[in-house]
Amino acid sequence: MRLRPSMRENFRYILIEIVPEISCESRDIYRATAESVTSLYGDSIASLMWPSVMQVAGSYAIIRCRRGMEKKLETALAAINTIQGTPAAVHSLKTSGTIKTLQESIPKERGFRQGRVVIAGKTYDAVISRRGRIDLKEKGIYLDIPRYITEEDTEDLNYDE
Repeated sequence: MRLRPSMRENFRYILIEIVPEISCESRDIYRATAESVTSLYGDSIASLMWPSVMQVAGSYAIIRCRRGMEKKLETALAAINTIQGTPAAVHSLKTSGTIKTLQESIPKERGFRQGRVVIAGKTYDAVISRRGRIDLKEKGIYLDIPRYITEEDTEDLNYDE
């Protein structure tokens, strides 16, 4: 039997961006979210919040929670510093009552270009945004290691594409 709309549980959906863009699945985002919520608020608030990852699209994801708990969830999302063992930050972009509204807010085309950067004789894979932000990844034995540079470092860059 289907419940009437006035009897249903009300949810809010939060659009998040994961920076830097890493390849991860919804369960990885859920684990990081659940760990952050329980460490900040405890199990009782986490059980009242019902956080759930509804959709993942590249570096964007939509997370569902109960209405009235969205501010606490946004706070917990801001406290995330690793996803799947990789350093990452989570930014809350928009909150809505429907998934469709948030899907329309996801940018269609990212303004990134891939390239290689040489700094002090070492070669790094680089992702260069239209705004000029540069994310470097150094190939390690087991995985890519993210590196960050400052404005002073950009003067000495040699771009190879």
